[in-house]
Amino acid sequence: MRVAFYNHTSEISGAEISLLLTAKNLSLTTPIIFAPEGELLDQAKELQIEVVNIKSFRARLTKNPIHLLKNIFGLLYGGWKFSRSARKSHIDIIHANSLRAGIMASIFKWYHKIPVIWHVRDIPPKGIIGNLIILLGQLTIKALIGISEPVINGLKNDSLISRLYLVHNGVEVVRKDVEEKTTLRQKLRKEFSTPLNSKVVVIIGQIAPWKRQEDAILAIKKVIDSGENVYLWVVGEAKFREENILYKKKLLELVKVLNLEGRVHFTGFRNDVVDICCASDILLLCSDNEPFGRVVIEGMSQEIPVIATNAGGVPEIINDKVNGLLYEVGDVRSLSKNIVTLLHDNKKKEEIIVNALSSVENSFTIQGTARKVEEIYRIITAK
Repeated sequence: MRVAFYNHTSEISGAEISLLLTAKNLSLTTPIIFAPEGELLDQAKELQIEVVNIKSFRARLTKNPIHLLKNIFGLLYGGWKFSRSARKSHIDIIHANSLRAGIMASIFKWYHKIPVIWHVRDIPPKGIIGNLIILLGQLTIKALIGISEPVINGLKNDSLISRLYLVHNGVEVVRKDVEEKTTLRQKLRKEFSTPLNSKVVVIIGQIAPWKRQEDAILAIKKVIDSGENVYLWVVGEAKFREENILYKKKLLELVKVLNLEGRVHFTGFRNDVVDICCASDILLLCSDNEPFGRVVIEGMSQEIPVIATNAGGVPEIINDKVNGLLYEVGDVRSLSKNIVTLLHDNKKKEEIIVNALSSVENSFTIQGTARKVEEIYRIITAK
C-alpha cells in the first residue's frame, strides 16, 4: 500500500517530527512524503523515505479581504499541484499531516479520487470557519485522526463520529546510560554557560504567545529570589508569524527588566531535544491550550520530571502528582512552588520519574502510534 503523507510546509516542528517517526515505523505500508523542498524532505531522505517535492502555499487567517483572496487562491494552487502529483504517483491513501494540508487535499478529491485522511494536530477553529471545515470533512474524508480529545471534540459531528480516531503521538524510547548523560550534561552546560553544580529548568517549543514562555521566566525569578541556584534554558525559535517575533522581543526585554541575563539562555531552534532533556533537571510546559504536548513525552522518556499546564491534551499524558505535576494556566506562583518541590523532594521526584517512564513505554511509543495508524488504513480500505 502506497500512502502519500502530505505536509504543506518544509519547516520542521512537532508535527513534522511526528510525521517522520510515524513514516519510519510503518511495517505494512510504503510511505511517500509530499512536501516543499527543504528541511523536512532532507530529513526524510536521510531516513531513506521516498519523497516528492511539490510547491505549496502558507495561508494565514486574516480579516483583510485582499489577503483573504490571496490565501484562497494560494490554497487552491497548492492543493491542485499536490492532487496532480498524487494521482500520477499511483497513491492508495492520502494522509494529510495537518488540518490545512487536509483541506488542500480534500478540495480536489473530485479529481484525484484517492481516500483522504486528515491528521489534525491543533485545536480546530470555531464559528463559521469551523463549520465549513466540518462540512468539507463530511463530504470528502474517510477518516480523521486527532492527537487528543480536545482536538477531536472540536470536530465532532453526527455524520463524522464514526470516522474519528484518537491516536496519541509517540516517541522512540531510547534511554541513554549514566555515562552518556554525564557527557551531555557537561557538553551542553558548557555551550550554554551554565555551571555544572547548578540546577537547570528547560522549556522547549516554538516561541509564541500561546506557549507562555514568560510564565517560565517569571517563575524562575521567584525561585532564584528564594535562594535557589537555578538556570532557565528557553529552547525554540520564533517562527511562522510576526507576532511570534514580537513576542520573543518581549521575552528578551522581560529578562533584562528582571535582571536575569546571566540566568536565562535562549538557545534558538535545536534538533537535539532529547540531549537537552538529559542535560536538564526539570522540564516545563506552560502553554495556554496545548493540543497534546509532544515534548512532555520526550522528557518523560529521558527520565526528566515534567511540570505542565492542566489544559488541552496534557491531562491525557500527566496524572497530577503521579507521573508529573500540573498547575493552572498562568499561575506563576504554583509553577514556582512546583519547581522548588522537585528541587528538594528527591523521593517524590524519583517516584514521578519511574511512573512517567512507565507511562511512555505503555502508552506513548512511536511503534504503538504506527500500529494504530496502519489499523486505520486497513479499516478504510476494507470498506
